Amino acid sequence: MDNPNKTDNKDLEESLSQPDDENIDEDEASETNYTGVFLSIGTGLGVAYGTMFDNLAMGISLGTALGLMIGAVIESSKKKK
Repeated sequence: MDNPNKTDNKDLEESLSQPDDENIDEDEASETNYTGVFLSIGTGLGVAYGTMFDNLAMGISLGTALGLMIGAVIESSKKKK
């Protein structure tokens, strides 16, 4: 009674010995996603300012929009170089 869902140990050993990211260049792996970084920073600052001015929804919206714009501008300028 062989179970068709059971894996072979040889397959597991082969997959452990081979890295998944062998085709990725080191430069591509070390690139920073500036849009994501500034999006989270902008949202955090938006929460802080929204709380300070008693308008949380506007603070989050403006912080997210500014973070997204700044991140996109920096990321596009890095790609041009």
